[in-house]
Amino acid sequence: MINSLYVVGLTGPTGSGKSEVARVFTNFNIPVIDADEIARKVVEPGSKCLKKLVDAFSDEILQTDGTLNRRELAKRAFATPEKTQLLNSITHPYIIELIKIIIIRMEQTHEKIAVLDAPLLFESGLDSICNKTVAVLAPYQIRLERILLRDNNLTEQEARARMSTQKPEEYYTARASTVLYNDGDFETLQKKARKLALDIQEWANEK
Repeated sequence: MINSLYVVGLTGPTGSGKSEVARVFTNFNIPVIDADEIARKVVEPGSKCLKKLVDAFSDEILQTDGTLNRRELAKRAFATPEKTQLLNSITHPYIIELIKIIIIRMEQTHEKIAVLDAPLLFESGLDSICNKTVAVLAPYQIRLERILLRDNNLTEQEARARMSTQKPEEYYTARASTVLYNDGDFETLQKKARKLALDIQEWANEK
């Protein structure tokens, strides 16, 4: 049970700028738990999660050395909403379990604040362990351009396929405690993120 640790959930669709906001938080010495990093850990060779993914999507999602071929998995998992749901149903329980272990450890070491950077914060139910939730949002076309710039191995069709599996903006605005709109330049985003970092520190002190 979380008593003293103040947990803020950070979410938003791909290309919104969420990762940059998380980087600003770390500059304010606010610990960030990266759900994407956790997701990579739970599919390491020999893991139960990876075995279940192979059972569901075939061993063609594996590299010759037994590691996960992420691009091949993404191609298969984002082909239809049903396949995306299958992917999430397999990986989420393992990701959630490890995140909760990390949060308990942070509580035991008397950390004051933790930011949980999770693209599927609401879909996974992890928002239930958060004191506040923040959604970072940006217009579709801007997000698409950022994704293609960031992931230069993706085609535009693949990028749009990934974006199509995610929730619309209204989904986030209806659920998040705070919304950060990233519809300007990089400097404006950093300014907003710094203000938010100070707000989080203040919220934690008021708990």
